[in-house]
Amino acid sequence: MIDYETIARSNHRSGMNCAMSVYDALGMNNQNKTTPPRPRDNGGMCGAVLAAEQTIREMGGTDEDIAEFERRFKENYKHLKCGELRGFLSGKCNDYVGTAAFIVGMMGILPDPE
Repeated sequence: MIDYETIARSNHRSGMNCAMSVYDALGMNNQNKTTPPRPRDNGGMCGAVLAAEQTIREMGGTDEDIAEFERRFKENYKHLKCGELRGFLSGKCNDYVGTAAFIVGMMGILPDPE
């Protein structure tokens, strides 16, 4: 199994923004990959969340899958918006990136590499 969390965290540490870090890590086997979302789009949402949700949709995920991702992410951090996450939790963006990638990887939406 691919360690999406480690790849996403490494991407972020190497200078990629939060959305690109997650989208790149999760997109290795995504045949429907397009353009990564912009951080804080969609009402100020965290870029890691936006990238995870876009990947879920591109991989054929449902609204229920998106809701499940958000539920799991909020179990860890209580919020989905960048300003709330960074304001309340001291800006641990690398943690948000890693958690978002980990959750999607665990959801069984991404195909195993061949």
